[in-house]
Amino acid sequence: MEDNQLKRFGAFSGVFTPSILTILGVIMYLRLGWATGHAGLAGILAIVVLSHAITLATGLSISAIATNRTVGVGGAYNIISRSLGAPAGAAVGIPLFLAQALSVTFYIVGFTESLRPLFPGMDERLVGSAVLIGLVILSGKSAELAIKAQYFILAAIVLSLGSLFLGGSARPPTEIAWTADTGVGFAEVFAVFFPAVTGIMAGVGMSGDLRNPRKDLPYGTLAAIFGGMIVYLILPVFFARNASTYELTQSTDIAWRLAAIPALIFVGVWGATLSSALGSVLTAPRTLQALAADGIAPEILGRGSGPANEPRVALALTFALAETGILLGSLDVIAPILTMFFLATYGITNLACGLERWAASPGFRPAFAVPAWVSLLGAAACFYVMSVINLGAMLVATGFATALFILTERRDLGTTYGDARHGIWAAMARRSLLAMRRLAFHPGNWRPNLVIAGGNPEKRPWLLHLGSAMVQERGLVTYFLLLTGTVKARAADRKELLVRLDQQYAETLPHVFFRVDIAEDVYPGISQVAQSYGVGPFEANSVMLGWPTKHENREGYVSLLRDLSQLDKSIFLVHWDPERKLGKRRQIHIWWGGFQGNGGLMLLLAHLLQADRSWRGAEVTLLTVVESEEAAKNTGRAKDQIIEDARIQAHVRVILREGRPIHRIMREESQDADLAILGIGLPEVEEAEVFFQRMEVMLGQMPTTILVKSSRTFVGEPVLFADETKHE
Repeated sequence: MEDNQLKRFGAFSGVFTPSILTILGVIMYLRLGWATGHAGLAGILAIVVLSHAITLATGLSISAIATNRTVGVGGAYNIISRSLGAPAGAAVGIPLFLAQALSVTFYIVGFTESLRPLFPGMDERLVGSAVLIGLVILSGKSAELAIKAQYFILAAIVLSLGSLFLGGSARPPTEIAWTADTGVGFAEVFAVFFPAVTGIMAGVGMSGDLRNPRKDLPYGTLAAIFGGMIVYLILPVFFARNASTYELTQSTDIAWRLAAIPALIFVGVWGATLSSALGSVLTAPRTLQALAADGIAPEILGRGSGPANEPRVALALTFALAETGILLGSLDVIAPILTMFFLATYGITNLACGLERWAASPGFRPAFAVPAWVSLLGAAACFYVMSVINLGAMLVATGFATALFILTERRDLGTTYGDARHGIWAAMARRSLLAMRRLAFHPGNWRPNLVIAGGNPEKRPWLLHLGSAMVQERGLVTYFLLLTGTVKARAADRKELLVRLDQQYAETLPHVFFRVDIAEDVYPGISQVAQSYGVGPFEANSVMLGWPTKHENREGYVSLLRDLSQLDKSIFLVHWDPERKLGKRRQIHIWWGGFQGNGGLMLLLAHLLQADRSWRGAEVTLLTVVESEEAAKNTGRAKDQIIEDARIQAHVRVILREGRPIHRIMREESQDADLAILGIGLPEVEEAEVFFQRMEVMLGQMPTTILVKSSRTFVGEPVLFADETKHE
């Protein structure tokens, strides 16, 4: 019973009436004749049809969303935030509130200007302030009382139209001008007329007070659109039939001249302006109340009063903004931006519906189904119209909305409302994967899709940070934590760890995905992950592991490396220096054994690291060891050419061996480096112990080192070089 009392309006009272009164407004009385004269009858009818096509697409989108989910308080803001998320809702909701609040000023100024012929010496600001106070008291007293008042205003508009048609029928018809050449272009006339059809949001703004929004919003909105379209198709024919082009273009009072009872036109204008102002007084506070309820606006602005939860605090702020506009006087500068905000709301509403329909989420099942192309075409038309009306105002409005989107997204309100963003991204990912499957892979498009298997990231954080720095925005990086045991025993641990890892690293490493899997043994588990992780053509091509510090099961480790190589995965093994760590991240040494084999991937790894913020500006040195002075000259020139062709910032150092063992040369040359990159070959499993002994001698006094084993499918030339030149 209480809920029925709170939601007390139906399709006619809560949607159709406020919408049609805003549609049949000042432009109909003061500018439609002017527009008919400048565009000609054919031109103005085309403008009317095009304008209503945009509005109809928006109305259909609203109807689809309203029949899929309950539209709550806030109207357009509620629709967009629940479809595209809080950031998109804020980007539209806050400008929409400002537009609704300041449009109160716009309509009241229009009302006071219509009084000038009757009261030439009046103080328009004083009268406007008095009217505003009256409207605020009326809406604050009761929204229901305000709705009832609109019935009388609707009757006044109907009477004024009757007077207009009656007066025109008594005049001899004039020759209809189907075209006109007055120097005012089609786009300019369109820009003047289009705000006349932007009234449907007045009804949407009352959605929180409707008895059945899913039914009332579609019926009321579409009825207002078609009702307004009928009037706007008839009136231009009437004006063209009863007035010459000169009469229509030289004055804005043609409605008074043609009316049988001109006083009724005053009543109609007053009704139109006051009803539109009253509609904005009703909807603006409810939009702000919804923003406050979602945490986007201060909580105090959402406080309601009485059994109907009337937004009194939000109403007070609406009054303050509107009164400021009245005291400032002209809104010629603000009006185009207000129009942009309303059009942006239309456009994003269409976009929300179109994307939800396109994403085909199982949760989007509107009873009033609209094809995706209708909504998306409506969105495109809205943004086009914005650019036609005022490109500068469009850029201001777009910039403001974008800033609000970014600010709200960074606040991370932790709310999704079950919106369609996940479904939209999933649909885009699906289409991308299907498109990738149809395209042949070219080696030049290689990018690292890295799997890191490092156990608990708190124990080996260097794997996580090195892998993240290496990939950045050029591929994907997924950190796997493998739990040993059975699924039955470890399923709960897996779920808890996955949530904790995502929360722990969400801000510091937002581009890293985390997975927790269960395996009976770690090494076979890593092998399974490497070959099964991914979707379709988008699979892991690289694996990063830590260098083993324990002596047991070295054969198992080598066996894993050989399996990964057989699976055509590039391998990165990190030998960590716990004392020096990564130093100052200023010196990277590549120990070069030739471009073939691992050389191409080693060069690319250094380049990828340089692109990361923490390694930006690091100096890369390509070191190679030769036996003679002659070989040093030839090798130096060849390596310089490789660096130049690869467009990588690095320099070459050629070192004479002079009988020294390689591991001693490496320690002497790289003792001040922050990171070394070294290519390796893989031993047979039975040679694992000898291999580790040899590597420990080589790595013993080296800085942190990444050992690289390139996959057989990685082809370095297309990735590094612009042409097909072969390099040794």
